Amino acid sequence: MKHPESAQEEAKNLVTAFPDEETFLLGLLERQLNILHQRSQVVIGFAAVAISTTGFSGRLIAGTSLPAQALIIVALAIILIACLWIFMRVLSVKWVLTRCIQPDITQTLTAIILYRNAKTNAYRLGSIGVFLGLAIYACAFAIMLLNPTPLTVPLR
Repeated sequence: MKHPESAQEEAKNLVTAFPDEETFLLGLLERQLNILHQRSQVVIGFAAVAISTTGFSGRLIAGTSLPAQALIIVALAIILIACLWIFMRVLSVKWVLTRCIQPDITQTLTAIILYRNAKTNAYRLGSIGVFLGLAIYACAFAIMLLNPTPLTVPLR
C-alpha cells in the first residue's frame, strides 16, 4: 500500500504527470471538491431520515422507556451537531481560487489540496457523527420493538 503523500508532494507529482495542463489539474481538483459536496449531501439526507422518523414515531419510541427517551435525545443531538459540522466545514461556500491562488501552479495546487484534505477530514468526522447518531437511534428503536406495549398515546 502506498503511503499518503504530503500536499506539496501530491501537487509536484501532478505537475510532473501533466505538464502544461494547469486547466486540467484545476478541473481535477474541482471535481474532487464537488464529490465531497455531493457525498456530504447524501450524509445530510441520512440525517433527514432520522429526523423525519422521529416526527412520525418518536413519541411511540420514547413512550417505551426512559432509556429509549434518552437514546433518542442523544442520537438526535449527535446527528444535528454532525450536520452542523458538515455544513460549516464541508458545504460552506468559499471560492477556491480566491483563497488558494498563488504565483506558481505547484503552490496553487498545494493550497487547493490542503483545502481538499481539510474538507475530506471534516466530511469523515461528520459522517461518523451522523452514523453514530443513527446507530444510537436504532438502539432506541430496538428497545421499542423488544418491549411492545399497547398504544396509549392519542392518535391524531
